[in-house]
Amino acid sequence: MSHWAKTPMDRKQVLLFFPTLDDSISEDHPVRLYDEILTSCDWSSWESQYVLVAGQPPIPPRIVASAILYGLSQGIRSSRVLERMCKNSLDYIWLVHGHRIDHTTFCNFRTRFARELKELFRQIGRIALNMGFACLDTVGLDGSRVRANSSRHQTASAETLQKRLEELDRRIEQIMAEAAQADAEEGRLFGDVSANKLPSGLASLSKRQEKLRKAMAAIEKKQAVEKTNKPAGNKKPKVPVADPDSDVLPNKEGGYAPNYTPVVATESRNGFIMDAEVIADGDECGQTIESVDRIEENFDETPGQLLADTNFSSGENLAELEERHVEAYIPVRRNADRKDNPAQRADPSQAVAEQDWPKLPRNVRTKKLDRSAFVYDQFADCYYCPMGNKLQFAGMQTKPRKNGPADYRVYRGQGCSDCALSGECLAGRAARRTVCRDKYEPLREKMDARMNSPTGRKIYQQRKWLAETPFAIIKARMRLRQFLLRSIDKVRTEWLWACTSFNLAKLARCIAQLRAQIAAAAA
Repeated sequence: MSHWAKTPMDRKQVLLFFPTLDDSISEDHPVRLYDEILTSCDWSSWESQYVLVAGQPPIPPRIVASAILYGLSQGIRSSRVLERMCKNSLDYIWLVHGHRIDHTTFCNFRTRFARELKELFRQIGRIALNMGFACLDTVGLDGSRVRANSSRHQTASAETLQKRLEELDRRIEQIMAEAAQADAEEGRLFGDVSANKLPSGLASLSKRQEKLRKAMAAIEKKQAVEKTNKPAGNKKPKVPVADPDSDVLPNKEGGYAPNYTPVVATESRNGFIMDAEVIADGDECGQTIESVDRIEENFDETPGQLLADTNFSSGENLAELEERHVEAYIPVRRNADRKDNPAQRADPSQAVAEQDWPKLPRNVRTKKLDRSAFVYDQFADCYYCPMGNKLQFAGMQTKPRKNGPADYRVYRGQGCSDCALSGECLAGRAARRTVCRDKYEPLREKMDARMNSPTGRKIYQQRKWLAETPFAIIKARMRLRQFLLRSIDKVRTEWLWACTSFNLAKLARCIAQLRAQIAAAAA
């Protein structure tokens, strides 16, 4: 007698009754919730893009989008793998109703519906808000780097691009001259011959020429920005040739590479992404107000509190957030030891005790005393240094900034070179310490007081897990550490697919937990 389990089904046995496709998927399978949520969404704008009067009937866009979103939640980004799953995996076959969707359809679909995808992202966010799974009382804002689909070794400066373009122009002219000569010879032998295609080799050269011209346009734009603002040294800017929209930026793992910078805003109740954007130049700060405005536009509500790191702490942002009545929690000083800053004393005209000098905040870049070691007296309109000496108002100064020139009030000390702290305070050959103050400084001081309060510290503790968790999940689970597509528009669409899938998976889990709680209460 054999102790092996019997085969439940003979491969060649003809069956009169067989389990349906629906019976093959358990009632508590997550794919059912995905389908239920997406079926409840409005797909009319997607369907309006199809011509339904001629040709083979198309697959409904909801079905194709469902497969892409469900695949992303399982870390499947490849269109060929999605094609295989839709043919061989029961949950995918059930989700797409047995349609055999090829990889070309998936590839074209991903980039075809950029505008409609934004509406789907908005619909899922509204469902989460209406069901009480999300709220906009507190929102965390953060950015991260994701590699572009371009080699770090294939970057070029303006001079290099110009040389390549000149060489291509010469080769194209040579090919055209040879083609003209061949046409003349054939015309002499065979009469008039009408050519219906480009000369051999010219098509590929024209594509290369177009790519180089795009790279040249990108580098000229970057040079124009650098001329407007303060030059960043003598280093010549370079752009990635394969994807000129991306920017060469430093990576956390070391070195430089072509990157994009995705930015997300995440709510605090269950961590839904309420806004998603991708920028090319790494300027996360410039997305702060735009993100708040997009959230209000999409969900008819302004965030109550906004948590972000120091990268978002520009004076313009603080002023705009206050005008919109958004309570911001954004550190404005890059000094980890400012909580016990001995410079913040009752009488700033008195010197800081010598034993507390090592505790004075240092600038992370210059290693000298930070400006937060100097206390401003608004009534006397002067600063007090750690030794209790005054820095008097010395005049106005205009400095170039990324958003345009800004005016500063300049305060300078007297006799600084003879001070006991001069070695810790003065940089280079400077004989006097200078502190500058712009019109946003009162807002920074107000923010410092808010961040250093017990309530502010408790609220800000949420920022790290709130703002950084989506990037960890998207990069680790969805394996999106490098974009598949090129150009900023396609990259934004690719990132929005990932964020929509992230929210869809979270919404499905929240609904499953709610139903489990209802079932347990009813039992």
